[in-house]
Amino acid sequence: DRVCDLLADEKRKIYVIGGRMSDTLALHLSRHLRQIRSKVFHVPADPEIWPEYLLRMHTRDVLFIVDFRRYQSSLSTLAQKAIEARNVQVVLMTDQWLSPISRQASEVLAVPIDSGTLWDSYTGALALLEALLTRIAEENWEQTKTRIEQWDSVRMDFGEHKDD
Repeated sequence: DRVCDLLADEKRKIYVIGGRMSDTLALHLSRHLRQIRSKVFHVPADPEIWPEYLLRMHTRDVLFIVDFRRYQSSLSTLAQKAIEARNVQVVLMTDQWLSPISRQASEVLAVPIDSGTLWDSYTGALALLEALLTRIAEENWEQTKTRIEQWDSVRMDFGEHKDD
């Protein structure tokens, strides 16, 4: 509930970033969340660009980080700077072993990723993101519906097909 409330609060800007492999989940979240509400930004993986995003952040904004094992120390540094310099709320999606960012985050979503094979599975993480998005969209469906209709209308101006 708390994470959904943070992500749905239109007074807050939402910044989303993931690790080397998990950024695909972060991108998925940011693309869908942008259709539900405004002021959602996917932070690029390149740390050279991060100062621009840090300078945009303000108190009460949310930095949503997806960080699974083989944790990236650069993401931990970003979280620390965002908290200390900008006083943002950090929401972390991580695995059952908990990213070091969990010590700094105001909210932690831990999901199992061990698949019993050489590869970790992000299926549970994707399902959780989909559940969060659904709850946020349905919480204020009329506003969400209007934004999606406007989004699709603008997309069509660029030659995109409505059924994509």
